[in-house]
Amino acid sequence: MLFDLRSRGRRRTIQVVYGFLAVLIGGGLVFFGVGGGAGSTGLLSQLANQGTGSATGIKVDESAVEEAQRAVKRDPSSVAAWDRYARAAFTLADTNYVTTETGFTPAGAKELAVLKRAWYQYLSLNPTKPDTALAADVAFAFGDTGIREFPVAESGQEVVAENDNSADEYAQLAAYAFLAHESDRAHLAEAKALALAPKSQRKTIESELAQVAAQVTGATGSSGSTGTSG
Repeated sequence: MLFDLRSRGRRRTIQVVYGFLAVLIGGGLVFFGVGGGAGSTGLLSQLANQGTGSATGIKVDESAVEEAQRAVKRDPSSVAAWDRYARAAFTLADTNYVTTETGFTPAGAKELAVLKRAWYQYLSLNPTKPDTALAADVAFAFGDTGIREFPVAESGQEVVAENDNSADEYAQLAAYAFLAHESDRAHLAEAKALALAPKSQRKTIESELAQVAAQVTGATGSSGSTGTSG
């Protein structure tokens, strides 16, 4: 993966490549749940539950969220408690409230709102070593393959990129920063990606990020962007 810049109804040249890969990978994912994580189910299972978890599974995951919520109320300064709360909210949404057709359902989006609050509170406590697995879940849930709240996705991807320190992850961070209208941050991440990338990949990274920036600004062929910086 270079970085995922897909969204419904767009992507030009790279859409052809990703579309082909989606046919290969999607068959296993859709029909058998292959590669979708611990909470994933295939289409055969979803035909039975219409994109939601079983009543028992939902109840278990809801109980985990409630227990984690009580823990943060008992100790609001606990990094571990907020981490657990955020993880529980993501699990509830990702395991029980997704469909192959539309992604997260409205019920899933509601749980992701809980995840968002818990994630930001977790970050505000300045964890010594941020949970990169949780950060990746945040980037996924709020990114182009999720509910498209790009500032939140950017905050998760930043943790992933800093931990992984790879061109791919910094390029993805730049893409989310552009989509979040964070121009300065996007250019910093892009520069980091280019510095880490092999020379043969730099033109591709520049081209694809230019497309993202152009989408945001409407300036075709321009890699510049306007917006706030943070």
